[in-house]
Amino acid sequence: MRVKMTASKMAKFHLTLALVWAALTIPTLIWWKDSILWVSLMSIYAIVIGHLAAYSAAHAEKAASKALNESGEANKRIDQQNSEMAG
Repeated sequence: MRVKMTASKMAKFHLTLALVWAALTIPTLIWWKDSILWVSLMSIYAIVIGHLAAYSAAHAEKAASKALNESGEANKRIDQQNSEMAG
């Protein structure tokens, strides 16, 4: 099963997670400040999210580069056709 995430879905997802993590600030400061397990889980979460963000950025850059190359090739064909018509 493949889930297609659009930019708006990703934005809502990240906003929801940001709000969840912001809400977890209070219990963290009050009850879990001495919990090594909680700090470990936060660290692992940060690492995973960082890698997912880097993957997403690389994927977007790859798609943009592909679109730019296709656009450049199309422009070359148009220029070639125009020069053949003029000449």
